[in-house]
Amino acid sequence: MKYFLIETDKKNHIPYAINANRAVDIRCANRANAYKIPNCCVVDMKTPAEVFFPGILMEPFLMVEEQAADVIEMYAPETIFKTIYLLEAESGVSAAYFMPFVEEVDCLSDKTKMSRGKTELLEIVLRREVVWQKQIFRIAGYTHTYLIGGMAFVESMLRRGVCGIKLTEVETE
Repeated sequence: MKYFLIETDKKNHIPYAINANRAVDIRCANRANAYKIPNCCVVDMKTPAEVFFPGILMEPFLMVEEQAADVIEMYAPETIFKTIYLLEAESGVSAAYFMPFVEEVDCLSDKTKMSRGKTELLEIVLRREVVWQKQIFRIAGYTHTYLIGGMAFVESMLRRGVCGIKLTEVETE
């Protein structure tokens, strides 16, 4: 099965300075600490003049629009979701997102290339025996969100019109 690294396409004019008000403690943006985050949060953001809200925002934590949340729930029904309202107070621009707490999997092969401090993944290689039945998951052990989706999951998202994302195929062994 093919797997893809799912990221926000930063070529678009997307919101920035998200969570400047620290409404969400990003240290708790993982499945083990999901209970520490309120079910609904209003989070500050800044927007460029012509803002585009992508289907998936990766920074400062994983957030998805409703169409992407529906697909995640289809393929991983045990996923916990929190509601995030992004708001730019000056202009009144707002958007509703969901913060999914998808399964975190320790699945990196020894062939994975990392940065010198081993805090960033440069080239991802997954262990097939660990991920072979999973359609959506995060790579465990990193503060940055490395979201991985299987071919069926990615196709479902694209069919439902999730846009503003970048897909990079990752190797398996």
